[in-house]
Amino acid sequence: MHMMRRKKQDAQKAIAKERIETLFAQAEEMFAQHPDLSKRYVVLARKIAEKYRIHFTKEQKQHFCKQCNAYLRQGANARVRLQHGTRVIRCLECNHLKRMNYR
Repeated sequence: MHMMRRKKQDAQKAIAKERIETLFAQAEEMFAQHPDLSKRYVVLARKIAEKYRIHFTKEQKQHFCKQCNAYLRQGANARVRLQHGTRVIRCLECNHLKRMNYR
């Protein structure tokens, strides 16, 4: 009984991860025409990740603002700077800073 529950949970997590990847792909695709829609996709992806306790990949983390949920694209609504081994990403919608090591 316990093993069956575990397999079901693993299957649900796999489906949720796939859905999150799809939502990020759609957010990327829709960003140019509908930035508000891409923001909605990020919100949905975050809700799914929270519900199923899934961590975002490094790639996914750098593509959204934790504060305002905006989908970030370098040059459009995000500014990227390198400072002392740290990559600083500034959301130009809410001015939130995200620091990521790159060394």
